[in-house]
Amino acid sequence: MGPTVNPRQLTMGKRRKLETILIENNIVSNEQLQQIVQYAHAVGIDLHEAVLQKKIASPDAVMMAYAESIGLPFIHIDDVSIDTAIVAQIDPMTARQNSFLPISADQGHILLATTKPVIPDVAEQLRLQFNMSVRCVICTPAELSSAIAQYYPRDAVKIEPPNAPATQKPVAKPKAKPKAEPVEPMNDEDKRDRLLKVIASFNFTVAGVFFGLSHFQIPRVIYNSGYHFLFSIILGILIGAVVGYFVLRKLSR
Repeated sequence: MGPTVNPRQLTMGKRRKLETILIENNIVSNEQLQQIVQYAHAVGIDLHEAVLQKKIASPDAVMMAYAESIGLPFIHIDDVSIDTAIVAQIDPMTARQNSFLPISADQGHILLATTKPVIPDVAEQLRLQFNMSVRCVICTPAELSSAIAQYYPRDAVKIEPPNAPATQKPVAKPKAKPKAEPVEPMNDEDKRDRLLKVIASFNFTVAGVFFGLSHFQIPRVIYNSGYHFLFSIILGILIGAVVGYFVLRKLSR
């Protein structure tokens, strides 16, 4: 085990914008940054996530730059001591769905390792549960995924505190028709993958329709007119939307 993280030491200096850090630290070039910004806007993800997906810099360098830009410390999970007593008090599904790992609870703070600050609702839920404020430290996605798999495996169940009231034995009820097991909501990475597949299906369909109509000169009656290009694009968009819809439905099952 590594050293324990002291929440009082989690202070950062003057913040710089992520774009500035990436350029000044020679993590990406100006040309790469422009391409990444466009990609992030097109896909609807944060800038640091786009840099990670493009794999043009090491995850450590990217996440350290991101942590500095939002005023949070960067850590390696393997270098700190994990308080398993705190881990056991948090619902595994909550930790997996919101992508965080509790590290410690000390000096009035509960410390979470994550790849981005947890949403306010989750932070408030934890604050009420532990009567402590919530602080986050940033780590790489790979480290966090590995740690969550270790401490919160898929078959893990919440461990009740020792002073929790004993549960009463359930009263036998008539057998009912079994219900379908609830499907665990997708995490952010799954949602991004699904969105990328839908967008790719739409784009390929539009391009295919446009190419097919132009190559075979269909419809012949307007091929030599100035409306053929517009007609091909509109038809491609309509067919692409239908294909994207069915791809989305298939991936949502």
